[in-house]
Amino acid sequence: MHCRDTVTAVGVPMNETMPDKAFAALRENLGHVLQACALMCVLAPDGVQGDAVVRAAVQHAQADPIVVSGIAPGTLPALLASLHDRLLPSVPRPRQAAQMQDAIEEALVRRSWPAVVVHDAHLLRNDALYYLYRLWDSFQEHEQRLPVILVGPEQLHAVLDRPALASLKSCVYIWHRLTDS
Repeated sequence: MHCRDTVTAVGVPMNETMPDKAFAALRENLGHVLQACALMCVLAPDGVQGDAVVRAAVQHAQADPIVVSGIAPGTLPALLASLHDRLLPSVPRPRQAAQMQDAIEEALVRRSWPAVVVHDAHLLRNDALYYLYRLWDSFQEHEQRLPVILVGPEQLHAVLDRPALASLKSCVYIWHRLTDS
């Protein structure tokens, strides 16, 4: 059973440190997500470094963050290339997408406690976001499970409202909102 919570916490303005109480709230929510190997969305307004805050919280939980960015054009091949380069930096990329997906999954299985963190997830196209959902879902069937944390501005909500992404949105375990005040 999946639950959906909205939590508000103070974020990290570009030149300030995050208050301990807000960081503790994020760490607590991430702890639940990591324990359940669930999907999480972290909404961060402009001026808040959501990816850095999430990466620090994941590392604090002693998980192994695999951080990628949803940079334009946000296509599935671009996401696969980013995941491959992050997981297998010294291995040449396979030419076929299916081979690259297999290599990515094998690399994730070899990690002790991986957590995929996607910065600027709102920039990803439907096929790339759906791949992340399928990747998470396929790991749920195995002993080794994989938490996925999508980080982006409030616009991420609207992106996940797309009908093609209904399955992904319905499985988001926790929505965590960082604020700049």
